[in-house]
Formats: sequence, C-alpha cells, structure tokens
Amino acid sequence: MHLRRVPALTTVLALALTLGLSACATKVVGSPVAAAGGSTGEQTASGKPSSTKTSSPKASTKESAPKTTEGDKPSGDVKITTKKKTEGYEDCDILTPEEVAAAVGAAKGGEKGCVQSTEDPFSVVLFMVTFAEYEGEARTIEVGGNTAYEVKEKGGDCTVLVMLTDDPDEITPAFQATVTPIDEIDPCAIALKLATKAFEKIPNA
Repeated sequence: MHLRRVPALTTVLALALTLGLSACATKVVGSPVAAAGGSTGEQTASGKPSSTKTSSPKASTKESAPKTTEGDKPSGDVKITTKKKTEGYEDCDILTPEEVAAAVGAAKGGEKGCVQSTEDPFSVVLFMVTFAEYEGEARTIEVGGNTAYEVKEKGGDCTVLVMLTDDPDEITPAFQATVTPIDEIDPCAIALKLATKAFEKIPNA
C-alpha cells in the first residue's frame, strides 16, 4: 500500500482526527533524500537507505513515478548506533498527549493516538513507525546516534524521520514525527523533540 504525502496535510490530519486513525501502523515503502547532493524531484519507492544492499525487487514501485537516480537515495550514509525494535509495541502509544503538549509548549493536549492535536498554541502532530516517502530534499541529522532526516514541506509542515535499524534484508524502518503548525511555532524543532523522545522510549533491538 502506498501513501503519498500531499501538501494539504492539515486537511488530511484534520480528517483523520474526525474519523479516527484506523491504520496508524501502515508501512509505506520509500526513502528520504540525502541533503548533500539530493534532488528535488519525485522519489520512487524502490530506494532503501542501506549501505549493504541495493534496491530489492520485493520493494514495490509506483507506476506513475519518474525513474529514481542514484543521487536521489542516501546510499552508504545511514548510521545506526542503536538498533531499535520495529515491532512488538503499539507505535500510536509511544508518545502520550502530555509529552506531545510539552514538546509543542502547549497549554492543552489532545487524545492519545498516532494523530494528536494541541491548543495554545494550536498544532497537529502525526507520528508512527513507517517506511516513508517524500518529495524534495531532506537535511541529514542524527537522533540518538542514528541517521535521521528533517524534511520541510511547502505547506509549512516539518517531518523528522529517524532510522531504527539497518537490516540488509529489509527496507529500513523509521520513526516519523510530522508537525503541522496552525499557530506560529517552529515545526522542525518540535518534530525533533518528538522524534528524540520517541526514540528514547522505543525498546532496543
């Protein structure tokens, strides 16, 4: 199953809050773009950030996507200092409403789950363990000694994606934290706080 990220993430998250997120653990195949020399073109879902194995035939691809070039994938630069489990826990329960509100600096948090909202300031937060796909460039950072990517979106959203393991037989799973600012806040700083807190709480592999 593919889940394309759209610019109007606010609308998508608002709808998810209204209807309830029924598949928060959905895995989405793909890879982020390395900041150094990365392309701003679309990514296919065939890439995998691993230094030990190239793209696998079992990784599905989008029919309508343009061909991925080697410059589009962060090949050979994924650092895993601490391997984390990718299964055996409920990813939607990793961060509590209190932890989300604290990261945002909000007076009030929302209900627990993969999609949470805050008030004063208003924001919408999405987090999950997933295989993510993005368009555009990602800035390479580190969280807990592991390679992570900060992706700023045109609509103002910011996502931090932290690699959890470097299993050569699988496309690298990651923890994703996306912040949609409704009020004036720094979504990237908040996404980094959320990703860091979640990384600390995810059990080591």
